[in-house]
Amino acid sequence: MKELIRSSVVVTGIRGAGIVLQSLILLFLARSLPVHELGIFALFYAGFGIVRILGPLGTDQVTMRQVAVAEGIPDGALHRILNTSFVLVAGVNAVIAAAAFGLVSLAFPWVFEATGLSVAELLLIIASAPAFALIGLMTYQLRGFGYNALAQFPDSVALQLFIGGGVAGLAYAGRLDLPSTLFVLVAAAWLVAAIYLVIRLRIGVDTGARPTWMSTRCLIGESREVLYALSITALSARLPLLLSAPLLGSAATAIFDVASRFGSVPSITTSAVAVAFSPRFAALAHSSDRAAMSRTLSFASLVAVSPAIAYFGVAAAAAPFLIDHVLPPAYAHIYLPMLVVCAALTVNAAFGVTSNFLFMAGESRVVRNFSIAQLAGIGILTPLFAWQFGTLGLAVAVLAGSVIRDVGMAVWASRRFGVTLPPFGLGRLSRPRIQETGGLVQDGP
Repeated sequence: MKELIRSSVVVTGIRGAGIVLQSLILLFLARSLPVHELGIFALFYAGFGIVRILGPLGTDQVTMRQVAVAEGIPDGALHRILNTSFVLVAGVNAVIAAAAFGLVSLAFPWVFEATGLSVAELLLIIASAPAFALIGLMTYQLRGFGYNALAQFPDSVALQLFIGGGVAGLAYAGRLDLPSTLFVLVAAAWLVAAIYLVIRLRIGVDTGARPTWMSTRCLIGESREVLYALSITALSARLPLLLSAPLLGSAATAIFDVASRFGSVPSITTSAVAVAFSPRFAALAHSSDRAAMSRTLSFASLVAVSPAIAYFGVAAAAAPFLIDHVLPPAYAHIYLPMLVVCAALTVNAAFGVTSNFLFMAGESRVVRNFSIAQLAGIGILTPLFAWQFGTLGLAVAVLAGSVIRDVGMAVWASRRFGVTLPPFGLGRLSRPRIQETGGLVQDGP
């Protein structure tokens, strides 16, 4: 446990540094760009965030689990799988990017007028999709090898340093606008992807183990359920932001994006805990040690939720002063939406580690089903609450979705695996229900 705590603290520190840099960049852009342009930038940023999660096609989770089970010493077959995932992700995302550009150009020509982008500029931006997808893939694979800090630093810190440096340079030259800011974002993504590629080569991944048709088929088959679950999860997390523009306008999108960024700070520790504990979850999921499973899940939950609760208190007390003295007047009403988003992320910190455990246990179907319920809830509630309460309604929909998914999965996992509902399983162990055949009772969707 001490090693897991140490890893969580290191990754939390790296992610925290990245969040600080990201916040400074966001504040600078909020003071430099018109609010509607920042809203458009937020939509592009959210879109690339989806690509980063879904672009790996589920192979990131699968290959991380395989490397972790192999204890970071892959054989020739696993090297081939790693290379297969790289080629598959790069190729598929390039094709999807080309199709997306064609669709936008032919079916949605108004996008060029709304964003101020030329055809060539939009092509360059959309063509960066493989970079974001490869970042997501290689981050998870490095975690499987046990390089948690090395996996996190380029994504969290280097990316923001590149973006911040580019934005500062543009501002100094008097050329900061929406198109140039988007160019900085995609250029930074390609630089970070190149860094990950160098790291991948340096840790000894054998590039000579070429992909085969069989390895590709096997990888796609194993990754399919993971991709389904991640697709719904990623869409659910970003649906309120994506709907904010058609429902309330791009200015409201910018306001909700700022509120969400600062309200999502608890995700720092949640993600760090997921990074540190996932290899351990993979090992425990294939064992019969229910006591260790229960303790580890609850311990991970407590490590994640304690800082989240502390941040909620600090944000509730300090945010009004910062909003009044740092942000432009257009963002004066982000306080309540920010607190509600923070509450949603606190719920996620307490119960959300269960989803990582279920992925490592091969129960991606369950994650998918609860994510579908979350997506349905958010899809129904977002328009109703947004029309009634504006950006605050968007935040309430996020909170409702977190309760549906995260609490629901934690309850299901506690029944399925016979463990105490995290984070309450450190002191005692619930008794698994046993069938007459001797197997555990299968509950849930």
